[in-house]
Amino acid sequence: MRQLTQMFKFDLKSNMSNFMGAYMIIVPMIMILILRFFLPSMDSTAATIAVVTEGPHAVKQEVIDELEKFANVKAYDSIKDMEQKLRGAGSAEGLYWDQENEQYVSVLERNIKKNTAFSSGARVIRQYYVEKYYPDRAKTNTFVSDVPEEISHRSEISPVATMGGSIFILFMSFIGAFIIGLGIVNDKELGTNRALQVSPLTTTEYYVGRSILPLLVMAFYTIIALLILGLIHVNILQVYVLVIASFAITLFFGLLIGAIGSNDNEAIGIGKMLGMLLMLSVLGGTLLPDKWQWVVYWTPFYWIYNALESVFIQTASWGDVIWKGGLVIVICLAYFMLLKKQITKGLS
Repeated sequence: MRQLTQMFKFDLKSNMSNFMGAYMIIVPMIMILILRFFLPSMDSTAATIAVVTEGPHAVKQEVIDELEKFANVKAYDSIKDMEQKLRGAGSAEGLYWDQENEQYVSVLERNIKKNTAFSSGARVIRQYYVEKYYPDRAKTNTFVSDVPEEISHRSEISPVATMGGSIFILFMSFIGAFIIGLGIVNDKELGTNRALQVSPLTTTEYYVGRSILPLLVMAFYTIIALLILGLIHVNILQVYVLVIASFAITLFFGLLIGAIGSNDNEAIGIGKMLGMLLMLSVLGGTLLPDKWQWVVYWTPFYWIYNALESVFIQTASWGDVIWKGGLVIVICLAYFMLLKKQITKGLS
């Protein structure tokens, strides 16, 4: 344990003193924050209605209460201020009270000539007055609260969060492989590996020590991603089981990068080539129809992506998580056994 602790401290120090190591640990935080900006908010998913709330053209509060049930209501003091909002960017409607004609006027941001369609505000007001003054009138529309069966499988969570979260965790498994691979390459390049051979540290302890930092980085960024993307309500234990399974990818690619690369430039080039497998897996999992997804079954990234997205949309069972996570480990082990001689030779 003492040797492992010393190896971990050495790995952490060398990564933080190395530009690429520090870069790979810090940049994911920037990426997840950028991804957060793409999540839809109330302003982007609901209608926006600019309402006059002061003076003779003010809309009654009871009407505003009805509008707020489905729309994002913005209050303005005058018609001039409301029209200024409509001239700005974004999708919006305007609403005010016409005192002379004693009726509400709904203004569209852009209105095509001869367009006779009602605005959202006009529809709400019509519905409101029918319910208030003609409660016994036969309804022309019937609304149900149940989700139609044909779309009941869809998640209420934004696809940006579910897909983005899955891709981000896959990306972190690849970042972990880079951390391991570059660390091994640096030791080979500086001759540190020869010095370690005559130390009490065993080969197994060396590679386990090299693996602690990327595992901690992955675990840390996983919970950060869940928090920032609004996925903290999902089964976190299932997520971390898949993170541990994906660490098999990290170990395999890390050893492969470390074995083949003789310097940082070569290691980065090899990593970029291997990164194409990640892109292929994501594209296959999102773009290919179900009957053609077998084309990317051979890459472990696909199975992790598939399982993580199921967890995030809350359709995954423990059986799915265990067999898909186990399959990832088996695939990585099979590739390692296939390339064992080359990896062993490159690491020695």
